[in-house]
Amino acid sequence: MTDLFESIVLFDNKAESASYTETPDHKFKVKLQVCAQNKKADRSGNETLMSINDMIDVGVFSGDRDHLKELQFGKQRISQEKQTFEFVVNERPTLAGIDPHNKLIDRNPGDNLIAVEKE
Repeated sequence: MTDLFESIVLFDNKAESASYTETPDHKFKVKLQVCAQNKKADRSGNETLMSINDMIDVGVFSGDRDHLKELQFGKQRISQEKQTFEFVVNERPTLAGIDPHNKLIDRNPGDNLIAVEKE
């Protein structure tokens, strides 16, 4: 946790793709691919890529960006730059993402949430 208090740490989180398939029991299997990086900035603004091993919010939602309904939401261990998550939810998902509520300092927070497409 010293990274967030003793250093300037910037995140570059992105939802790269999200899709779903309907299961025989009328649930929805969601596959979410994310990309995550940490960069440490010094006082001059020079950035150094860091290894990542953080608990970051990941979620699947219904509704739109202004009215998100959580179908699956919680912290997930992010330990690689690219990771894939699978969830089963009870309603048709519309959006999914990493750090969807933009709690972390991210260069481009607009790409954290992505539309979920039917496979």
